[in-house]
Amino acid sequence: MMSEKEAGQSGGSPQVGGATVSDIQELIRRKEEIEAQIKANYEVLESQKGIGMNEPLVDCEGYPRSDVDLYQVRTARHNIVWSASG
Repeated sequence: MMSEKEAGQSGGSPQVGGATVSDIQELIRRKEEIEAQIKANYEVLESQKGIGMNEPLVDCEGYPRSDVDLYQVRTARHNIVWSASG
């Protein structure tokens, strides 16, 4: 009787620890896609006076900042967190 390892080696796609090479290539492609999305969202933050992930969105009096597009900043921050976690 042939072991699973031998069966995987005898035909079909080459396997590494149960994943085929095409599975790994798909994961690499997906990783690069996620990294590109995160980079694009960081560029949005940088375009908004370099606001970043942690700078406050309110002024010293507690009012929403008028010098940045708050919707764009909140959306970019949300997308970065979502992309990184999911």
